[in-house]
Amino acid sequence: MTSLISGWDIGGAHVKVARCDQDGQLLQVIQVPCPLWRGIDQLERAIEAVLSQLHNQDDLHAITMTGELVDIFTNRQAGVAGILTCLENYITPENILVYAAEKAWLTPDNAKQHWQSIASRNWQASATLVATSVTNGLFVDIGSTTCDIIPLIDNVAVPTEFDDFGRQTSRELLYTGAIRTPLIAISQQAPFNGRLMSLAAEVFATSGDVWCLLEELDPDTIQDDSADGQPWDSKSCASRIARLLGTDALEAEQQQWSQLAQWFAEQQCHQITEAILHVLSAHAKLSVNAPLIGAGVGRFIVKHCARRLNRPYLDFHEVISSSDVHASDHAPAVAVALLAKQKLP
Repeated sequence: MTSLISGWDIGGAHVKVARCDQDGQLLQVIQVPCPLWRGIDQLERAIEAVLSQLHNQDDLHAITMTGELVDIFTNRQAGVAGILTCLENYITPENILVYAAEKAWLTPDNAKQHWQSIASRNWQASATLVATSVTNGLFVDIGSTTCDIIPLIDNVAVPTEFDDFGRQTSRELLYTGAIRTPLIAISQQAPFNGRLMSLAAEVFATSGDVWCLLEELDPDTIQDDSADGQPWDSKSCASRIARLLGTDALEAEQQQWSQLAQWFAEQQCHQITEAILHVLSAHAKLSVNAPLIGAGVGRFIVKHCARRLNRPYLDFHEVISSSDVHASDHAPAVAVALLAKQKLP
């Protein structure tokens, strides 16, 4: 085993890996596509791609995950076990530490037994790391699919609930993200040509179309497929959004589709701001000056929310004193790597 640590965040759509040395210096942060719902072979390919890029086979590997939720697994327990078994086919089990939140670090075998402390705890690693540097604030991670909202009080992350069921109830977890969220999940109607239009209840367009049209997302950085499999350029994005209205993008000027995208953006920002206010309402100790700390590829949305709420904003990578903006894109992978570095001799 080398003196390097690779932190893995294994999701249902991507695998993110951050590599650091024993001093906590980030060396590399990468993401590879992994549409795990299509089969375990997708994870096998993703692991092979990571090992090929980073040559990190002999590192200490710190693992967190959310991919256990995908529907190739019978249940979440089977998902945790399946993901860890897949990893063990490529990495020596003695080199694997699984992040288990309050249970600290577990071997793969122990992690399979205590799967409830493993399943979908990646947000907790990020929030715990940020809390060591931010006394009071609200950590908000918006990825391609979901949004985590975690209060930080007196240098401790204080979530109301720990599993996804409870977190969705408390609104500390929202199923809305910057790329993969169907627009029909954001709103069932939208204004166009001065009329309020009902929208087709189909996955014709997603949030990625909106944010690409508004130039908040760089199309070249998106590893997800669009709703129709076509590119993320502005014309294709407009074409997908037009299908929701039962028409074609050629029937209106491109500017009108950008304006419609702005409307959807406002709806999504409003949903997230409402959830932030909901979470803040449960934590009166957080002052009006407590900052929002943004992470994830959709953290530009957190900036919008901070402006709406007149609160300071900080990027995750700034908080952990890193100059690598990709650390903010993939915070959980970075967090488990940095939290695990103390395990090195």
